[in-house]
Amino acid sequence: MTAPKSLVLSGIMLFALGFIGMLGPFGTDAYLPAFPQMATDLRATPAHLEVTLSAFTIGMAIGQFVLGSLSDRFGRRIVLLGGGSLIALASLAAAFAPTVEVLIVLCFVMGLTAAAGIVGGRAVVADLTSGTAATRPFAILGMTVSIGPIIGPIGGALLMGLGGWRSIFVGLAIFAAIATAGILVFVPESLPVEKRHPGGLSTTLKNASRILRTRSYLTYAVVIWFGFGMMFAYISSSSFIVQDTLGWSPSDYASVFGFNGVGIIVTSFLSSRLVKKMAPRRILLVGVSMQAIGALMLIGISLTGWVSPFTVLPALFVVATSIGFVFGPATALAMIEVRFASGTALALMGSLQFLAAAISAILVG
Repeated sequence: MTAPKSLVLSGIMLFALGFIGMLGPFGTDAYLPAFPQMATDLRATPAHLEVTLSAFTIGMAIGQFVLGSLSDRFGRRIVLLGGGSLIALASLAAAFAPTVEVLIVLCFVMGLTAAAGIVGGRAVVADLTSGTAATRPFAILGMTVSIGPIIGPIGGALLMGLGGWRSIFVGLAIFAAIATAGILVFVPESLPVEKRHPGGLSTTLKNASRILRTRSYLTYAVVIWFGFGMMFAYISSSSFIVQDTLGWSPSDYASVFGFNGVGIIVTSFLSSRLVKKMAPRRILLVGVSMQAIGALMLIGISLTGWVSPFTVLPALFVVATSIGFVFGPATALAMIEVRFASGTALALMGSLQFLAAAISAILVG
């Protein structure tokens, strides 16, 4: 399908792209409440179940690079539709996994294919917008992706109540099928044939090398990588901080995590609105400043030992919500000079973003 010359990014297109982009973050968190039940049913250790999460995350990291490059060659729509269809099938297969080893393999496939929604959606936005005009849609995409980790455990717990842990993966398959149908109906091809790259691996690597040598891209991509790493450091440590250090209950932690999640949505929304009055660099500066303030607050608390809900919780809130002012502006600014291979550029950004998240979680541990 050839991209129409007059194609404009509409609200319904952006919603459909955000919906399918939510699959990965939602999928990794949806079955977290079922870990004890899964361990018993599959006769697996908690460590084995942690590997399923690692497999999902690694799959998303690899998938974004591979599928982003393929979208530069074959177009965005086929990658989005193919990825959405495959994650639906892999999720359905995971619902019937007989062993944890099979589940690990299927989680890797789910992550690999869920990456299509993340990198493909961003590529469509990059095709149809540019410069400061791209800040708002990128911020909205970031906001929808941020909703995934918030509603994932809630949705997983509800689905588990209907039919055990296997119903969670059935629900994820239905989610993927609906998201794929949304792409089929509302999102046309955005990359014209004449702008595609016919080359194979050598062309991809050549484009990647050229992109990484583009100073403006690398500058803003690094901001995203470190910001996302900081975000995952918060996610991986917040449970221990709130429950073990502050002595709060699991339900209290869920309330804190949910409150901070709403904060991320609010700052992402504000970022998408502020772009009409502020330059993206100024919005980004607000976000980076919040990250620095939050980090300094936590360092100060650690050094002074002044640990209380009145010091720790505001610091965690500032760290978490800062990403809403970072993702949209930084992505839009990074893409300005690399539009010749936007799929590959976004793939590099996304792959290293998830690798940074994995490394930060390990360092925090």
